[in-house]
Amino acid sequence: MSTAVEDSKDASYIDPRPLLEALDAPALVIDARGAIRCRNEPLERLLEERGAPLLPLSPGGAHLLLPPAPEASGLARLTALLSGEIDRAELDLPGDGSGAPRWSLVAVPCAVGAGRGALIRLIDLAERRAREHQRRCAQIIASLPVGCAIHSLDDPADDRSLRCLYVNAAAEQISRKPAGEVVGRTMDENFPRLRDIGVPQRFAELIRSGRTVEDEELLPPDGSARILTATAFPLGERCLAVLYDDITQRRATEASLAGTRALLDAIIDNLPLMLFVKDAKELRYVRVNRKFEEFFGYAPGELVGKCASDSVPQHVAERLDAESRLVLAAGVPVEKPELPLPTRPRGTRIIHARWIPMKDSAGVSRYLLGISEDITERKKIEDAKRHEEILLATQRRLLELIRELSMPSIPIHPGILVVPLIGQMDNSRGAQLTESLVGAIERHQAEFVLIDITGVTAVDSAVAGHLLQATRAAGLLGAECSVVGASPQTARTVVELGLELGKLTTHRDLGAGFRYALARKGYVIAPRAARTA
Repeated sequence: MSTAVEDSKDASYIDPRPLLEALDAPALVIDARGAIRCRNEPLERLLEERGAPLLPLSPGGAHLLLPPAPEASGLARLTALLSGEIDRAELDLPGDGSGAPRWSLVAVPCAVGAGRGALIRLIDLAERRAREHQRRCAQIIASLPVGCAIHSLDDPADDRSLRCLYVNAAAEQISRKPAGEVVGRTMDENFPRLRDIGVPQRFAELIRSGRTVEDEELLPPDGSARILTATAFPLGERCLAVLYDDITQRRATEASLAGTRALLDAIIDNLPLMLFVKDAKELRYVRVNRKFEEFFGYAPGELVGKCASDSVPQHVAERLDAESRLVLAAGVPVEKPELPLPTRPRGTRIIHARWIPMKDSAGVSRYLLGISEDITERKKIEDAKRHEEILLATQRRLLELIRELSMPSIPIHPGILVVPLIGQMDNSRGAQLTESLVGAIERHQAEFVLIDITGVTAVDSAVAGHLLQATRAAGLLGAECSVVGASPQTARTVVELGLELGKLTTHRDLGAGFRYALARKGYVIAPRAARTA
């Protein structure tokens, strides 16, 4: 030191001399008047190098120019510190005209003689910023989620001299060794197994060549089944930084996703329905299943990236694209029960389609999902079935007409019906007779019914039963039935078989029956000559 500081017994001040000797930064001690009482060697060197442009010194450099000197207006806080108003002063010194301040001044009170002085330390701001930057970088590296290790190659010719200089917390977890066990030791000492797979040799070669490698897979040093990747780059001075990442979980997730994707692809490709996905912007196919490709006659993957115009005629593609954009704009699914589409292998086919817009989280339609089924064959079967049903209905109507014609109910006078029977009478026709007779009586408000059996081929007990059943049904409706037109053969058969006709009246022919019915209705039938007279 250039100047000694007098001893003081005032305990409120610190003795600056031990601090001046210990400080690496430029420093000095001033008394209450600003006189420099001592300064350390770093300040001496600085003043020799720079000619004291930093501090407002008096000529000869014995005093600091403190306020109210105009040159020292920036040092007003020093005056306040020397007067006891504050206990710490910190300020940036004016720059040398090249930009921001380079130095900062920090002052604390100290004892000088019997009074109060100040210990002043000069801090290089650029050096402080550099140290702060280094500290922050060290914090970032220490908190990285990936492992970081720094190695040095002590002997460029010997890869066994590769020594660990630093590992962060993530590297400790990956290596499963604390930093205290690996820092300062060679890689062969820390992880002997890595030499068998060439890791220290590889790192030494990277240091020599100055090259960088990225995402190179490594076996874990502990021999476990984990998967590690390493990115290594040289730092200079025979040092190499290595970033390690344990991607075991990531690979397991990727494998699981790949398996899920393969399963979904297999499900989609084996669906019995046709499926496609188009992007909303250009309406290009981004996904189609095998059924869709086979429908249009394309090889697997051939339609991906193409538009509708690549698989159907242009006029059809334009129509499909226009309808697709309408669905995407509306944002609601659309059903197309019967959509004709021309195909290369089998001509025009009919499909049942459902188009569904697929939206993102903002509700904007990004894709169009189409699910379709070829219903051509089913439609043919349905059409054939409908045609068959029409034919059957027509046939039923014809049969009903035939039955009606084979057993007609003919009104021959108000209140009088004639029901002629022709051919063989069986159970079906017997039931039809009753049904037809009841309907005709109700329809025509008949009072008398003449059942003409002239055309019946044979009369047996079954025929007689049907006739009796029909007359009883007619009687319940208030109509009286008579049988007319029985042939001699029919009469003999009835007698021979002993058939009981009950109260059923009979008449020789239709005329006799008609006259009977008229008489029953109160009509008098006279000969024509009598009427003329």
